[in-house]
Amino acid sequence: MKRRLAAATAAMLVLVQVAPAAAADYAAILTPARPGLPLAHPLADKPLAPPPLSSMADRPVKPAYVAGLPGLPQYRMVSDDFGRKIPKFDGVFIRKSRVENGEVVIPPGGLYYHEDTWGGEVALRGEIVPVLGRMATYVDYDMSIEVQENVTIPAGGSAVVGGTVYHYYATVGHETMANHALHVKTIAGTDWEWAFGAPVLSANETNWWGNRFTQLYNQGQAREVSPQKLEFDWLSGIRMDRLLLAEQKVFAGLAAQGDSWQVGARTLRVAQVDEQAGTATLELLENGEVKNTRTVGPVKKELLIEDTAARKALVFEDGDMVAFLSPWPNAFEGGKANLKVYGKAFSLRYGEDYAPDPRYASYPVGCPTGHNFGFMLVNKEEIRLKPGASATGPEGYFKIVVDAIDGDKVTAWHVEDKDGARSINLGGPEVASVDLVLGQGRVAGQAILKDVGRTMLARMYDAAARADGNAAPAGAQAPAQPQEPAASAGMSPSLIIALALLALGCLVVGFELGRRRRA
Repeated sequence: MKRRLAAATAAMLVLVQVAPAAAADYAAILTPARPGLPLAHPLADKPLAPPPLSSMADRPVKPAYVAGLPGLPQYRMVSDDFGRKIPKFDGVFIRKSRVENGEVVIPPGGLYYHEDTWGGEVALRGEIVPVLGRMATYVDYDMSIEVQENVTIPAGGSAVVGGTVYHYYATVGHETMANHALHVKTIAGTDWEWAFGAPVLSANETNWWGNRFTQLYNQGQAREVSPQKLEFDWLSGIRMDRLLLAEQKVFAGLAAQGDSWQVGARTLRVAQVDEQAGTATLELLENGEVKNTRTVGPVKKELLIEDTAARKALVFEDGDMVAFLSPWPNAFEGGKANLKVYGKAFSLRYGEDYAPDPRYASYPVGCPTGHNFGFMLVNKEEIRLKPGASATGPEGYFKIVVDAIDGDKVTAWHVEDKDGARSINLGGPEVASVDLVLGQGRVAGQAILKDVGRTMLARMYDAAARADGNAAPAGAQAPAQPQEPAASAGMSPSLIIALALLALGCLVVGFELGRRRRA
């Protein structure tokens, strides 16, 4: 009997040892905005691959810089239904390109268009978002929180969690103590330091820093922090899974029971308005027959706009039609509901084909608050270009043209907009790639300057000098130029580019000084 009891006990111990640990409940572990609030976004049920080349090691190397082209506008001001104005920027990036066997090679994920924004794009407020030059209305979104366990980031390295890139940026030592800075970026390169600061971790400055950080829904719990690596029990990162946009504004205003609108081949009708309950019932008809019904409301303003359940309760989406109960300024007035109705609705989904041009995949870019920060359109297949060949961006919105290659150097290449306006020659005798940064937005005009700004600007001064025909041989003294009267002096292309780069640098420095003063 004792032997049987001992054997049974041993078997139970083995079962205990091999039984898998219970999955962590991250809905309880993650920190909401304040006590009592639910998590604003659902936990992702599975990881989704980020765009190729999303790590910091894959950023452009000595890229050419182009401030913009007429067909790739910068600082294009748009507004929402309430008068909030936000500048938008077209961006084009090339990374990890190379010369191979007389061809320029751009790998999958190496070329992307970026719709960039200076401020967060907010759902349900009628904000205009440019989509390759066309103006669409940003209506709604789907966001989730991805959690990864046992993540190690080596010094100088990075890890991608959802749509968030964590970069182990630096260690600062203080005699026997040290703290470690973690930069947090989006997959597009937006650096959240300007908005939220950078998390700092330390194992021996525990009164100042700890081993856990919370940056809205980008959060983490470190297990080991050292100058060599950061090891995390878990890291969370938000992922913008879908943007819902619409090209047609059908109606905006107060609507009573019985009001209706034609949306494509279908009709949307208000079946009931219940102001006391805070709801409105909408019917979608096709050929006079009700095909779908939805009750929208009530409004929970204290949870908007970030909370998924509160926001989705206001939205009726069916195919290319979307309508919602607008909370602002009031959802109801005089027995009528404040409705907005749109047609020609479409979605940009994380990692899925961009429907108008399936050579490219779309990746919405999210802010950890629940705002949107533009979107990326990323090449899916390798691009190979011989001299004289070109590659077009999504829907032909821009063109990358290789003009000449000499050995392993790209001696002449340029970028064009859809109307044929082109940059100066971006190649040269020492140029080994077509890596590119084009634009003046949050990424091209601010975040990336911290990483490759010095080499990028130095290269462009060289390109401008070559384009102007004034480059002197190495070590040679430039010949004296005759003086021209100031009234007749024109600006050369190189001077124009130099002034543009100087203005861009002043803008970034001024913005940073203003931000620090406000802080």
